[in-house]
Amino acid sequence: MSTVTLGSPVSTLYGIGPEAERRLKKIDIETVYDLISYLPRRYDDWSRLSKIIDYKDGEPMSFTAHLTSNPVRKGTRRTSPVSFFVSDTEGRMELTFFNAPYIAGKFSKGDNVFVHGTVSMFGGRPQMVNPHVEKADSTEGMDLIRPVYPLTAGITSNQLRRWIKTALGLVSDQIRNVIPPDLVLKEGLCSAKEAYNFVHFPEELSQAYEGRRRIAYEELILLGIGMKRFMKNEGPEDRAPQVIPRSSSGLPADAGRKWNMILGNLGFELTADQKAALRDIQTDLMKTTPMNRLVQGDVGSGKTAVAVLAMAMTALMGKQAVLLAPTSVLAKQHYESASSMLRGSGINVALLLGKTKASLKKEIKEQLRDNTASVIIGTHALLSDDVNFSDLALVIADEQHRFGVKQREKLLISREDEEDGVNSVHNLVMTATPIPRTLAMVIYGDMDTSVIKNKPAGRREIKTNFLPDTSGNEIFEAVRAKLRLGQQAYIVCPRIDDDDDDVMWKDVFPDEGIEERSSFARRSISVKEMMERLEASGLAGEFKCEMLYGSMKESEKLEVMERFLSNETQVLVSTTVIEVGVNNPNATMMIIMDADRFGLSTLHQLRGRIGRGDKQSYCILVSDNRSELSLQRMKLMCECSDGFVLAGKDLELRGPGDFFGTRQHGIPQLRAANLFTDSDKAKTACDSVNELAARGGSEASEIMDNIRFMFDLRFKEKLGTL
Repeated sequence: MSTVTLGSPVSTLYGIGPEAERRLKKIDIETVYDLISYLPRRYDDWSRLSKIIDYKDGEPMSFTAHLTSNPVRKGTRRTSPVSFFVSDTEGRMELTFFNAPYIAGKFSKGDNVFVHGTVSMFGGRPQMVNPHVEKADSTEGMDLIRPVYPLTAGITSNQLRRWIKTALGLVSDQIRNVIPPDLVLKEGLCSAKEAYNFVHFPEELSQAYEGRRRIAYEELILLGIGMKRFMKNEGPEDRAPQVIPRSSSGLPADAGRKWNMILGNLGFELTADQKAALRDIQTDLMKTTPMNRLVQGDVGSGKTAVAVLAMAMTALMGKQAVLLAPTSVLAKQHYESASSMLRGSGINVALLLGKTKASLKKEIKEQLRDNTASVIIGTHALLSDDVNFSDLALVIADEQHRFGVKQREKLLISREDEEDGVNSVHNLVMTATPIPRTLAMVIYGDMDTSVIKNKPAGRREIKTNFLPDTSGNEIFEAVRAKLRLGQQAYIVCPRIDDDDDDVMWKDVFPDEGIEERSSFARRSISVKEMMERLEASGLAGEFKCEMLYGSMKESEKLEVMERFLSNETQVLVSTTVIEVGVNNPNATMMIIMDADRFGLSTLHQLRGRIGRGDKQSYCILVSDNRSELSLQRMKLMCECSDGFVLAGKDLELRGPGDFFGTRQHGIPQLRAANLFTDSDKAKTACDSVNELAARGGSEASEIMDNIRFMFDLRFKEKLGTL
């Protein structure tokens, strides 16, 4: 048998065949290390033993007892329920089992058993239905702290525990230490091997928490140090073009005049934050060290204007700049904005999409090769092997999580100018997801950060309200009132149609399994059902309504958006495909159906599609979910319009795991660490590693080698494909 390593496929473990391997992949378990680092979401504590007489209706309890009757099948069918009575010194209870005929032959009168289950009343007497029962003279040696894992269809917690136990027996000695010894001593952390055994097979709850704490430090170090040291594109020898000369005497003769013309084309005064971000970018473009900057700004803060002005700076210096957009709709929108802002400046703006006609594609590619086009906007089409640039100096990625790391690297290292040693370009990343500063330092540790919080003057606050009724009558009246004023509306639904289970469940509850998500999805409204409601209400007969969703052809999506932007269509019924970047100043109403299905970040991004002009805009969150968590989240959305505040609240409510869907930032889901509550811990851990690395020596070399090894296992391959 070949040696099993941390990086081996899970199928190398006994008991995991092709079907189990396929199902495990659905929950991101592909390697043996993925399996052992797949942590329980909570623990059931069965260790507190009670007497039967102390039962409480509707509450779980554990006790030891003996059978006072033989199991009896209540019916003639083999599938009929099986029951028997158990008793301790002070009480008696009936245990009933459905769909478990084997119980009849497993126990007999007089057996001593351990029982755990939830009490319910039947005929005035306590009973348990389908409890956990096993023969036991005592509880010694039993697993009474029971891990509960996030599951998928066809995989059980018992199967996971069995596979994890096998894996740990084979590879636990291969887990490398990534935490500096001083920090281990200071924080009183257990060893890496102990940590993984503690979280999966704790003898008491304190062990589970001790193991999880150690793994949280490990995750934060792998993330913070790994992202900075092992994922960045520039090295000590990397050089980018010096785009802007340090002295004004080096500027082209008409650069100042053209720059002022471009600023005049904006039609508004830049905010203080926009000006500060542009100063940061200008300073970076004056260096030969490749810029690696993140510009994060709340929805509607004017990031597009900053991006276009950064490209204008580059083009006025005779070099080329690229803006990568995640969708054709957004790319076309950016192209139109750039064309308007740069008109009269002599800067040629090109748009390259996958659907661009072959003849035009050929022409545009020639313009890129001879620098006729110096501002280039497009989608993944710009990453094709046959796209070459004359003098590329700046690459801007709008919402970089939509592009894999390896894809972006194609542009970032696309230069090879042997004459001046230039082999890289400047890298600017724009994101609309506000991230608290300490977290940005960890997640984007290799990047300088500029923050745009203020919105342009003239924008009104969006009024957000909660409607606890999904029937539709009040919704349609609110929409109709806006449409009769000549304005437009979005209606967002979680699903495309009744067969679509791909709701944003994981955006809210990342730990829940597919079975629960599917059940939840069937109760939510779909885009197609909403269209039917609009027709039944008469609204679709009075105003033009259209659908938009991700699986439509790109050409169809563009056509639908163009009709909406030109007010040919008044109501756009959509999934979250409109979440990023769509800009229609005349759209003043946003209805979000089943709003409890979406995370705060998604709700905030969706709400940001309105309020883009000077008219008063309204967002209505519709949900009939009365849970405390749901109502708390709806209240937050109604009271708060600051994306940075909502980011913190989102983290606080979620607990450990997915931050704003961390996949949206190019990061796989964290399993032990919480990026909100553990931000100080993250800084302490990363500072400790950096201090050790600065001191040097064999201990530092070993830790850094271990971090690289474990980072590759935990993050690197996944980062390249996100």
